[in-house]
Amino acid sequence: MQRTAIFDLSLAAALWGGMYVVSAATFAAIAPAALALLRLAIGAALLLLWSALRGGAPSLPPQLRRTVLIAGVAVAASMLLQFEGTARTSGVEGSIVTMSTPVFVLLFGRALEGAPIARRSWAGIGVATAGVLLFTLRASGDASAALGGDQRNEGLLGVLMLVGGGAAWALYSSLGRPLVAALGAGRAVSLSSLVAVPLLLPFAAAELAVAPITTLAPSTLAAIAYLGVGSTAIAWSAWYRGYAAATPRLAAGILFLQPLIAGLLGVGLLGEPIDVALIAGAALLLGGVALITGVPMRPVARQRA
Repeated sequence: MQRTAIFDLSLAAALWGGMYVVSAATFAAIAPAALALLRLAIGAALLLLWSALRGGAPSLPPQLRRTVLIAGVAVAASMLLQFEGTARTSGVEGSIVTMSTPVFVLLFGRALEGAPIARRSWAGIGVATAGVLLFTLRASGDASAALGGDQRNEGLLGVLMLVGGGAAWALYSSLGRPLVAALGAGRAVSLSSLVAVPLLLPFAAAELAVAPITTLAPSTLAAIAYLGVGSTAIAWSAWYRGYAAATPRLAAGILFLQPLIAGLLGVGLLGEPIDVALIAGAALLLGGVALITGVPMRPVARQRA
């Protein structure tokens, strides 16, 4: 069971690492909001279909409908900011910066649920925040250097969007706890994603009006399939199945495969640049997350999770 859990968690983390590189390579053909819309629509539809084949989806209790709507807003914001931020930075930066999600999970848990934060976790939050600030200064320096050129650099805005995407997903994790407890994690995410799809439609339509899709090459169709089927339907299913059989610390440790895979693919396939500031920011951010996820969970907190 432990080996199966490790395989499931590793598969999900690897697919998510590839997601950032695949999406970064596809933005030239499809606008970020439209690509995020396609990913959610395909992935959520497949997850719900799989649930129906395995025994049918239960009816949604009336008291949870408002929770589903709120969770859908958080999912839509997370996916939109994640893809828009990656389009303005790179696949490597997108994968690394969105690893800040555990920081916001702790902060929202403290603010919304009164969950205590251990001293070591506070230290991790500080270190991770320093890493995000370094990414921000790096992007701001790149933008300043590009002011005299013909091409506008939006790296700073992209980093801020990626941080916002991580915060939105953490907010979903906190607000959607009753939904996950009642329906299961995979079904809760798929229902929330179906709510998020129409919320993304105006943004996708606005971008497509400016940059319409002229043609769909086989590589673009393959990218859409990877994002919808691989990094959404398969990755979410594998992650939740593995997380149920593994300890939270093991799952958090395996998740570090995501930026590693993204870095290898981004540099090797897309030729994305890596400099000292990027490495230092990544070390601080991921080191802070390691401090946070390395804190042993109390029995009550483990049961609630």
